[in-house]
Amino acid sequence: MTLRLSADTVQEALDRADSRHWTRKPPHSTNARLAYLLSQTRQDATALANLLHVTSAELDALRASPRTPADDLLHQAVEREVLRYWQPRVRRRAHAAIIANNGQMMLSFRAWLGFTAAAGSSDDPRLRLLTLSLQSPYPHHLFTARHRNASEAELRAILNNAVSACYFHRNRPTSTGETVSLERIDYLEFHY
Repeated sequence: MTLRLSADTVQEALDRADSRHWTRKPPHSTNARLAYLLSQTRQDATALANLLHVTSAELDALRASPRTPADDLLHQAVEREVLRYWQPRVRRRAHAAIIANNGQMMLSFRAWLGFTAAAGSSDDPRLRLLTLSLQSPYPHHLFTARHRNASEAELRAILNNAVSACYFHRNRPTSTGETVSLERIDYLEFHY
C-alpha cells in the first residue's frame, strides 16, 4: 500500500497518523483488501457497498477485475476504509499511551484560516501553512470522537477549538473570545 501521510479531512489524517504505529502491513492487493473489509462487515457485500458508497454491481465489478488503477476513486475509497479498520487494538494502545504522556501531538496543515476576535473578525480567510503543538485535552477529544466514528463536522469543530487554543491562547486565558475556523483544508497531517 503506497501510503500518503497527509489528508484533506480530519478523519483520514488521524487514520494515516495511526498507520505509523502498525505492527503489520495491511493487505496489498485490491482483492485482499476487499476480503478484509468483507470480514469487517460480517461478509455482508451490501453493507460493504454502502460503506464504499457504491452499488453492489460496482463492487462486484471491482472484485472481478484483475487490477484497478491507483487513481481510481473506488480504489481510494477501499484504501481509506482499510486504513480506518486496520489494527484497532494497536491504534487504541497508541492513543492511550499518548494521552497518558500529557497528550501532545503535532499538527501540520495548509488551509484557509479565518478567525474571530474581540476586536472583530477576519472576514477574508487567508491561506496559512502552520505547524502547531496541540496540547491536552484536545488529542483526547479527537481520539474519543474518532473511536465513536464522529462526523467530519464534529472532528473539524474539535480541531478548530484546538487550533484556537494553541494559536491564540498559549499564555492567555481562553475567555478572550478568539476562535479559529479552518476552511478548505489543502493538506492536514498529525504526528504522534
